[in-house]
Amino acid sequence: MSETVATLFEYVSYPYKVVRETDSFSLAENVLYLTEETLRELEKLNKRKISLEIGRNTLKPLNYIGVIRAGDLTIQILPKLFKNDRYEAHKSVIAGNILKMLSYTESFPITEIDTADLGTEEFEFFEVFIWLFAKNLADLIKSNQVREYVRKREDLHFVRGRIDTRCYTNPARLHIVPCIFHEFSKDNTLNRTLKYTCHIMSRMTGSSENFRLLKFINDMLEPVSLMPVTLPEIDWIRFTRLNQRFEPFIRICRIFLAHSTLTLRASHVETFSLLLPMETLFEEFIARILLDDPIYFFGKQVKVQPQESIGHLAENAVTGKKVFRLIPDITIQDGAAMAVIDTKYKLFNHDDSGFDVKQPDMYQMYAYITKLHASSAMLLYPETETVEYGTFLVACTNGDGTMRTVPLHIRSVCLSENLNTDEGWAAFRRSLAGAVRVLAHTGSLKRP
Repeated sequence: MSETVATLFEYVSYPYKVVRETDSFSLAENVLYLTEETLRELEKLNKRKISLEIGRNTLKPLNYIGVIRAGDLTIQILPKLFKNDRYEAHKSVIAGNILKMLSYTESFPITEIDTADLGTEEFEFFEVFIWLFAKNLADLIKSNQVREYVRKREDLHFVRGRIDTRCYTNPARLHIVPCIFHEFSKDNTLNRTLKYTCHIMSRMTGSSENFRLLKFINDMLEPVSLMPVTLPEIDWIRFTRLNQRFEPFIRICRIFLAHSTLTLRASHVETFSLLLPMETLFEEFIARILLDDPIYFFGKQVKVQPQESIGHLAENAVTGKKVFRLIPDITIQDGAAMAVIDTKYKLFNHDDSGFDVKQPDMYQMYAYITKLHASSAMLLYPETETVEYGTFLVACTNGDGTMRTVPLHIRSVCLSENLNTDEGWAAFRRSLAGAVRVLAHTGSLKRP
């Protein structure tokens, strides 16, 4: 059985064979059949963003999830969230969990995912990503379209706004008046961002339903100019109470344009990739969950702060300039007491007596603990089941020269539950609470 869509999993090596005709993926053999041209395109994409380990006869996805399209083949890369080979049998659950995580990290405009749609063997992460975006945007744009005052300059036969006196100097053209004015228009940066993103998506989707939704959106935005938009232009968009409902969609547009690589030809997309770093997704997901309900997870009202700068590690001896900024993933504050959590998207070697914690990670945590005068800390890893690996005691020096020990807990949280069901979501929350609540136990969040 051959498929034009290959579902691969991170850190799993897949054999490939070079063929002359068309690209394909044998589900029975678990083998990729690639033309030389497609292999070259994959290598080009990999130079821009190293997401694959391409060997002489094998191809291994690294720590990115998403989709790569080259030649006749679409490769979707998913994380391994189940033990052993069980992840192969749970593709739809894994992909649904990724969409759920995205909904918490980048304000993706969805609150529920139709698990019936996700339960099919033909599920494609990229097509569902587009469908969720297009369906919700189409529903919004039917009743709400953004108009803004846009500065324009035109040569008119009458005065509108003010005359551009610098250009009104030709005596032979005094009947043509160069005017500068503001027009209440749909043709603004927000709408151009939506239209350009939908246009690119429509050239890549293989779903007729997605194409119909995207075409509907572009038809609704017909007065808007179709032109490329840059990330700095998107970042300059300002949201008010009049357009704030579009903010989640603009964020998705930014994700799409920032994390995608594409090569266009006149009639189609030649190559394309939309890849998201799994470590960033895991970090932002955990931070948002803790931020939304700290009482449940810590048993008390604490301040949860994601990605907050806590200062610098050193300063230049000559200029005095601060260098090496310290930004822990999550800090927890209970009055004057501080704790710190750093998430690590890494797979453990369970037989390692040091819990397989990497030495640079320990140095990093030591810097956070000493800078914050933290009373406890945690390294949090994803797992197929909740595991308490153990605790290190880190020796630190107080300001008065006395010594103290700070517990550094090594914990994991289970991501193999179906996060799109009530039971699975509740089980995940219990798993996370069981991991982090040790930070709020007696003595953990007391001032050192």
